[in-house]
Amino acid sequence: MSNRTHPKSLNIYIFLVSLLIIPMPAVSEQEIISQHDYSLYKGEILFGKSSYVLSKINQNYFFEIKSSTDGIFKMKKDERMESSNYIINNNKINPITYVYSRKKKDKEEELITNFKRNSTAVTIDNGNTKEHSNTKDNLDRLSVQIAFQEDMKKGVFESKYKVIDKGRSRIYKYKIHSDDVIDTIFGKTNTIVIRRIIENNKRSTLTWYAVDHNYIPVKIEQYRKDTLKFTVYLDEIVK
Repeated sequence: MSNRTHPKSLNIYIFLVSLLIIPMPAVSEQEIISQHDYSLYKGEILFGKSSYVLSKINQNYFFEIKSSTDGIFKMKKDERMESSNYIINNNKINPITYVYSRKKKDKEEELITNFKRNSTAVTIDNGNTKEHSNTKDNLDRLSVQIAFQEDMKKGVFESKYKVIDKGRSRIYKYKIHSDDVIDTIFGKTNTIVIRRIIENNKRSTLTWYAVDHNYIPVKIEQYRKDTLKFTVYLDEIVK
């Protein structure tokens, strides 16, 4: 019996071996652009921790905020996650998907808003669907934060944006409140204090942005009507 290899079989063998040595295209990896960690206080009592992470995969940006109870409130399990996926086209932020989820003891919530190219959007809130029309130039709850920080870098400190806020169309207004020098992880820090007001909403926010550090939020106060609900402080810049 002959031990010769058939030419056709030899060609197949060479082809299979070549596949092993040809470099395959690399899979795109997530690039972490920045990560900032914060502590949440009610008065002087720690009640939560938050992590703000901005990342990128190819042309897609992802801004994610994860929060959970901490300190003496840790037993009252409350975990929240918000995420915005967007692209930047002609220096303009275009949201693609916004996700909000919350786990609290035996209760779970989930909301997703998908932005479409035809200037419409769809929100699915715990299984209930709501359609939005005329959504051109609309942002979501997270991408609006990125948009305003970018505007501040250009010298624009007062502005308003159309936002789909958990399924509702709202107007976010940002106005200068004051200048302030406060103690932060950077030491004595020059800040500009911005008040954010949401139309037809009882919530308002004061944010201290670090002027000499790319306008990173270093302190945030959340109000309901005129009552301070909690304060957020920057703890660490991981990246």
